[in-house]
Amino acid sequence: MSRIDVVLNEFHALSFSFKKAEAESRGAFSLGEEDKVQLLESLSEVGARNIMILSTCNRTEVYWSGLDQEEVAGIVRTHMAVSEASWWNTKHYAAGMDAVVHLFRVGCALESQIPGDTEIAGQLKMALRLSKARGGEVAWLDRVVSLVLKASKRVKSETGLSSGATSVAFSAVQCMRHHLTNLEGVEVVLYGLGKLGRNTCKNLAKHAGHAAITVVNRDEAKANHAAEVYGFTPAHHNDLKKVIGKARVLIVATGAQSHTVTAEMLQPGQELLILDMSMPRNVDPATANLSKVVLVDVDEMSQHALQQLNARKNHFPHAERIVEEELEEFRAWVDSLKVAPLLGAVSQALRSYRDVELGKLKAGCDEDEERLMQLSDKLIQKVTTQVATYLKTKSDKLEEDMEVFGQAFHPSNS
Repeated sequence: MSRIDVVLNEFHALSFSFKKAEAESRGAFSLGEEDKVQLLESLSEVGARNIMILSTCNRTEVYWSGLDQEEVAGIVRTHMAVSEASWWNTKHYAAGMDAVVHLFRVGCALESQIPGDTEIAGQLKMALRLSKARGGEVAWLDRVVSLVLKASKRVKSETGLSSGATSVAFSAVQCMRHHLTNLEGVEVVLYGLGKLGRNTCKNLAKHAGHAAITVVNRDEAKANHAAEVYGFTPAHHNDLKKVIGKARVLIVATGAQSHTVTAEMLQPGQELLILDMSMPRNVDPATANLSKVVLVDVDEMSQHALQQLNARKNHFPHAERIVEEELEEFRAWVDSLKVAPLLGAVSQALRSYRDVELGKLKAGCDEDEERLMQLSDKLIQKVTTQVATYLKTKSDKLEEDMEVFGQAFHPSNS
């Protein structure tokens, strides 16, 4: 088995997603930024390579190579406060080419809670960026993700899968319109301006511009910037309870690992629609017990977007074909990595033959010798190119044919 085959076969994916867990239980698997950094470093310290952690509002996934599933699973579980039953009932595991296929499908939004989700590509880029900064060796993973992002771009540009409401941020606006038919002058508070919060800002500015929108964030500079860009009103974090008390709609997009909004922060008898886009939930479920409060979690919001899905179902076959085409490019890349060492050996053998034969000739002028060297280099290049073309495009038994070429051109056979 070649070194490249070893790397591919040792590539793993461990996934926890909306497919096997409701929002409430899925939150236990969610990883904050500090948790992700600690997990990356822990796995790197024990020898894992190509590590990446993808944690979104509807999935948490760990990719790696170089360690077996049991060893990594044990480390991952120490960073997730989940019961044994939840762990075994929720996790999905894939290895080798299956793990690569899974990553392609996730990155192309075919496995998203909202198929065609426009945010997943950006989340994947951020995950890889963190891996490069804190996760050790990621050269192989970097190439794989670049091919996934290329496929994702094609799916977006060549199909209509991403048309319409294809993100949690946009589905929040849809949910507002479902509960409030008229948004004119409605007091809306957006709490949290991470990536999800910033995307929500864009959607609110575009689709709910007639509402009175206030933005709040722990980093007040971000709130001031968002307010300036989109024409919203900034508020100090210390005034959070006050601005919530005046709101008709509260959108929570904070990235905390615990509740940032509790029932005590609401006014008695306040009529309030709360949209909790966070994972894990950042709004205390107890708020839903208040008589005039409607609490909607990320799964319920996604259902509003899924109502639009029938109009896009006919784009699935085309998207699937694109993913398969890009997977073929991945397979071709893997094959090219296998072939490269052989081509180097063939080229080296031919040059050795050339040097032996030139050494048998009587010494001529330097100009003639230079011309012979240039001519032979061109011939060697043509031979290696033909070998490469055959192996990459016509060989049905790549490993066997590579072995034959390797034996035929090995210098010891001369």
